[in-house]
Amino acid sequence: MRRPPLLMHMRFQGDKGRLGLWLPLFLLLPLAMVLLVLLSPLIIIGAVILWPSGWGKRAFLSLRTAVEVFWSMRGLKVDVRRGRQWVSISIV
Repeated sequence: MRRPPLLMHMRFQGDKGRLGLWLPLFLLLPLAMVLLVLLSPLIIIGAVILWPSGWGKRAFLSLRTAVEVFWSMRGLKVDVRRGRQWVSISIV
């Protein structure tokens, strides 16, 4: 079973110094669930309207795909360097 990512660590270094931030992604999950519940009537109405053209099924599948992409982000590391400046993002 896959688990959602819990934390995102962002580190920046520029000419003026370094900065590191820990962002708790597990706090965003309840907010996303509330947003999904609030928008679900609009999503269902839109899917019902688009169902005859074939886009309704894709609307439902795109929600599932978005959740799967978010769940698969664990272990993602991004490093960008340019001269003495760099940005590092890792998702735990």
